[in-house]
Amino acid sequence: MGSPLSKWLKIPTLAERLRGQGVREDLVQAAERTAFSRQADRELPAVGEQLSADEAVISVIEGRYARMTGLLVLTSRRLVFAPKAADRSAVTTIDLTDVLEVSSRMHRGLGVLEVTTSLGVVLIDQILGNQADRLATSLEQAASPPPDGPAAHRDPIEELAELRALHQAGAIEDAEFQIRKNQLFGQI
Repeated sequence: MGSPLSKWLKIPTLAERLRGQGVREDLVQAAERTAFSRQADRELPAVGEQLSADEAVISVIEGRYARMTGLLVLTSRRLVFAPKAADRSAVTTIDLTDVLEVSSRMHRGLGVLEVTTSLGVVLIDQILGNQADRLATSLEQAASPPPDGPAAHRDPIEELAELRALHQAGAIEDAEFQIRKNQLFGQI
């Protein structure tokens, strides 16, 4: 989705640029749900090459780990930190089965994600906005899927439309509607 000026000037959207470079669709969709710098979106094609065909991308954010800035990608099987091009040899991978605990917090206006594994604690910082909180929630869900299998990612806009319909039909009260609406707005 671009601005009217971008459309008039025919500037391609992030999704159009990534698809033009042959980036896999689940990574394109995850990138569209994320806020990061233009420099980071140039790194996405290389990140896609690090992933196997049998894992699905759930989320992608920009952050810093071990003094290197790069992209943190949550897939259905693992958490991958891929540093920017200069440090590409230092890719870090955490299998979801190794995740013991996940937490997030704010530090100096930026998000911090703390992942405890059997080998120790991995700290990723300098994450924009509430993306660390959202990734922590997604990581917990991916690491401990419900017994009937992992839940499919749902678009918050679609969930909001369903929530409004339930509220208008009288199936949920005003207070619950406001709480759930605010949660969904936090995901948009």
